[in-house]
Amino acid sequence: KTGFYLDQRDNRARVAAYAPGKRMLNCFAYTGAFGLYALRGGAVQVTSVDTAAQAAQEAARNLEINGHDSDAHPFVVADCFELLPEYATQGREYDLIILDPPSLARAKKSRHAAQRAYVHLNQAAMRCLPPGGLLATASCTSQVSPQSFRLALGEAAARADKRLLILHEAGHAIDHPVAAHFPEGRYLKFVLGQVQARI
Repeated sequence: KTGFYLDQRDNRARVAAYAPGKRMLNCFAYTGAFGLYALRGGAVQVTSVDTAAQAAQEAARNLEINGHDSDAHPFVVADCFELLPEYATQGREYDLIILDPPSLARAKKSRHAAQRAYVHLNQAAMRCLPPGGLLATASCTSQVSPQSFRLALGEAAARADKRLLILHEAGHAIDHPVAAHFPEGRYLKFVLGQVQARI
């Protein structure tokens, strides 16, 4: 791993296609790759969040290298698990939210805790999205299956009193193939969904 997480390359391009005119919150931003793709696609403003202060410096440098004013696209050094519920309580809203957390379960015994964490995280994000808002959310642990991840998203939507319409679902890029005899090798799940009012 180089730190650029090339397995998300195609998914970043997908987000860029939905980005024109959007105000985006990029959670677990690291060096800001999702934000850069969104800006390239026409996003009007990107706010990035990560716990690593050094990531803020790297993200600002990446913005400048790619011709964007880092002052116009702030970086918040904070824990997304704490910040998102706070933003939801404050009534902050975004047009597009990215959730790309690190692995939440490296062992089978952590699977249930990870499932609960995905529900909590996505619920908070959906509360920050108006009807029609877009959520791009990922899970990079093989301990949580694609079906389990979808179930977590459904539960999160119900708890947020919203509906989530899945527009696109994918895994990692083509240069990260999965062996047929080892389905657990598909560690990355990526879902792009539209949040709707609950009927």
